[in-house]
Amino acid sequence: MVHCPSCGAGLRFDIATQSAVCDYCNNRFDPKKITDSTFDDAKTQKTYDSYAYICPTCGAEVDTTDKNDAVGFCPYCGGASMIFDKMRRDWAPDKIIPFQITKEQCKELYVAEVKKHPFVSSKFRDPALIESFRGIYMPYCDFEGVLDDPVVLKAHGMEYDVGNYDYRTDYYDLRGMAHFKVSGGTSHDASVAFDDHISERLAPFDRRHEHNFRPVYLSGFYAEAGDISMNEYGPVLWDKMLPVVLDKIENDEQVKNVIPNEHLKIDDSRTDNNVPMKIVAGGRRLYPVWFMSYRRGKKITYAAVNGQTGKVVADLPLSPLKILLAALICSAAIFGLLFLLMQFLPTLPAVTTLGVCTMLGLSGMYILQHFYINTVGGTLGQDELKKKLSVPFVILSLAATVGLILMTTDGTYEQNRHLLGLAATLVCLGVLIFKFYIPQTKLTRMIKKIELKGASMQTNGILVEAKRFNIINTIVRAILYITLFSMIPVIIGGSLGSVGCYILAAIEAAGLFVLALMHILFQTRIASRRLPQFNKKGAAYDEN
Repeated sequence: MVHCPSCGAGLRFDIATQSAVCDYCNNRFDPKKITDSTFDDAKTQKTYDSYAYICPTCGAEVDTTDKNDAVGFCPYCGGASMIFDKMRRDWAPDKIIPFQITKEQCKELYVAEVKKHPFVSSKFRDPALIESFRGIYMPYCDFEGVLDDPVVLKAHGMEYDVGNYDYRTDYYDLRGMAHFKVSGGTSHDASVAFDDHISERLAPFDRRHEHNFRPVYLSGFYAEAGDISMNEYGPVLWDKMLPVVLDKIENDEQVKNVIPNEHLKIDDSRTDNNVPMKIVAGGRRLYPVWFMSYRRGKKITYAAVNGQTGKVVADLPLSPLKILLAALICSAAIFGLLFLLMQFLPTLPAVTTLGVCTMLGLSGMYILQHFYINTVGGTLGQDELKKKLSVPFVILSLAATVGLILMTTDGTYEQNRHLLGLAATLVCLGVLIFKFYIPQTKLTRMIKKIELKGASMQTNGILVEAKRFNIINTIVRAILYITLFSMIPVIIGGSLGSVGCYILAAIEAAGLFVLALMHILFQTRIASRRLPQFNKKGAAYDEN
């Protein structure tokens, strides 16, 4: 606890004013000017005193500088209590970014994010749940890559013509001493309890607003001391820094003087390349995060808000009931529209109903698969999978539906209407297949090939779940596509009776309904996490 210079009471860091506040004498102080007899001592300025709270359920730890600040529940597993351990001396970080977002602002940002997702369960809007946000300073470590050894690299130039049909590419062996340092703020969280899946999405923090660490910034908040080895991120950081090193070598003046090829490109896929870069741990930092957990049975969901920028990252499971109600309402609206058409157009044939249901089925399948691909891409950080639903797709689907109606309904100019509807339907379906459905199939196949390095347990779990779902999803979609596309000749020919058309329309609707339920369950599963467990060393282990 940092004491008030005026009355000796405990100070509290006030986010709104960015000052240290004493609630007893109502004085405010600049945190940078607060002197702490313990921390400012030359012998102890690299450490600070804290009080540890340990969760008896999962083993997670949080610290506080105030011994009177009891922790009522574990922020990581939602356990009902945290056991006070004892005062201990933690290694002080080099820098800290104080909280900029107040708790009220945090709650508003979270509510605004939830409102963007109308099918999220109502319990995630519960005021009592939102009130459970806790301010926690999460530990981060800086890293840099150091290269001061001989390197061996394979490179090539641009392909060029020799004569009419002879193509040649120059290949090079690059050998020599390299002296490079890759830095610039490459940092990762150093807490095993704080899932990398969340920390990566909360980034970035603006390091221009860092301050030298002082314990007063922790007053009124919790903190994680950090329990991951500095070498934990070595392979991941090496892969991230390697392209920077190769780019520096390609553009190095000495290399250009020896190899006058402006199109020199190092082949980073070669296994015989040798880049002995060392990953060196740098400074330690504390960054602000508002954190909330919601536990239900053996599943838990997290919500986190960047305490500096306000960026929200949340597990938001969908409500199957809300989606089911929305589907029923849409189905009722479509059925009502068809019913009205039959009332105003007594001659409306059953084949028209079958045609409309077929186009709705094809469109619904595409939209469901779009959200599946987009969810996987956004969750796993695969930008090539993150696509917006195309407006031309909606327009073409509507045009094809109108074409089917024109083709199957009677009118004064029956033959002309039939030909016009047939042409519109076939043209729109052709464009939809080649412009949207086939590319979507290629994106779906990309999910099978995704391989993640150094990803968190949650991220890997989502990838496994996505690939597992993709198998049964592909089978069901293939059956539905065959069924739906086989209806097109039936609709064009108009050879099926009314009862047969209504039966086939009901089968199509049931198939789409089953596929929608599968997607709902998938979305719900990937948004829930298993309860975390940590051993005494702080290493996470899998319950299974």
